[in-house]
Parts: sequence; C-alpha cells; structure tokens
Amino acid sequence: MFYSAPIIDFSSQISGKLGPRIASGCFGDVYRCTVESREGKTEVAVKVFRNDPTRTTEKIEKAICRELKVWLRLKHSTIVPLLGFASESIEPPFPALVSQWMPSGTLHTYLKDRANTLDDSAKFEFAERIADGLNYLHSNNVVHGDLHPGNVLIDDLGNPRLTDFGLATVVGDVELQLSTATAERSFNSRFRAPEIIGIERDFNGRPTFKSDIYSFGGMMFFVRPLYLAVALS
Repeated sequence: MFYSAPIIDFSSQISGKLGPRIASGCFGDVYRCTVESREGKTEVAVKVFRNDPTRTTEKIEKAICRELKVWLRLKHSTIVPLLGFASESIEPPFPALVSQWMPSGTLHTYLKDRANTLDDSAKFEFAERIADGLNYLHSNNVVHGDLHPGNVLIDDLGNPRLTDFGLATVVGDVELQLSTATAERSFNSRFRAPEIIGIERDFNGRPTFKSDIYSFGGMMFFVRPLYLAVALS
C-alpha cells in the first residue's frame, strides 16, 4: 500500500559542504553527507539536481516535484527510504532529495567486488528481493522506468533496495506522468526494452510495466548469467 509521510527539511542539519560525489545521472549527482541532530550524526545520501540549459527551470522543478511525490508514497523493505529534502544549505536553484545512506553501494559494485565469494543461494535471494520490490511498485501502479544494477542499492544488512525514481510514473495519475522530452533522454540502454529506446516502430519513449519486466530480466542475467535459464527450467 502507499505510505503518506510529512516531508522533512534537512537544510539546517546538513553540516558543512557536500561530501564526496558517489554517483551521477542525467538529471543530477548524489553525494554522501552528514546530518546533525540531537540524536547525533547520521550519514545520508543527497541527490542534487543540475541546472540543465536544454530544459527550462519550470520543467526541472516539475520533474523534481514528480520524483518527490512518487518516492514519498513508497514504504517497503525493498525501497530506499526518502527522508526529506534540503535547500538552504545546497547550492541553488533547486532543492535536493535526502535519502537513507546505503553503505554497501550499488548492486553493480557489490556483485563485482564479491564475484568469487557470493554463492548461487545469495544471488537467488537478491533476485527474489528485487522482484518483490518491483511487484510492490507495480501493485501500486508505479512504473520505475529506469531499473538497472546502478539503481539498486545494498543496505547495511546486505539486502537490495530499489532507488532513483526520476523516471517513475504512477499509472492513471495525469500529474505524475513523464513528458515526452524527459522520456526520450539518453539513459542506460543496456537494460531498457526495445520499444523504449526506439528500436520498435510503436515508440513513444514512455516506460511501462512491461518495459520494467524487461529491465528486470536483463538484471537477472547480470546477477547470474545462467541463473535465469536454470530457474525457468
């Protein structure tokens, strides 16, 4: 089910400058930062949106608002929690999104670093949890839109969690749809369905439930190249 929570402004709690940049995408960069509160210091991830000269300020703000609204609705053990936003302590003109820090990095780096130590049982659990996360999104009419190993993070218990809802949409909600220009921007084509990257004739660029499933299938071959074939046999 969808989860509704108040949005928290972390502007006054993020100490000093932004920490090291840990990831970059088409719309922004993610930094590792520290939040200071009465309970002490907590590490968080801060997504800062770049000023894109090819897009108007209004369009960028609309995209940020869409991602914020979609992400705030989600609460599940397979989703990276969104904690709030920050603006005053972040270089303008756009607010940044603050999420829980995932200490083990992306699924891509996690599997690469443990290529010789993870057994098939552990990889099967990864596959199950990612599938659970995608099922949670789809059961609530949310299309992720950009599923790949770089958008799955590993928490402190070694569990995968879906993140980056910059291309996510809610089916049936006109306000939370992608513009054609946003949908057609260049993303990780390796894990995207043919109809999304324009190979098929009926191309509109907008992700769907079916294109999410295609991306999931591609990820399973990344997790275990022969795993999918074995599991389906």
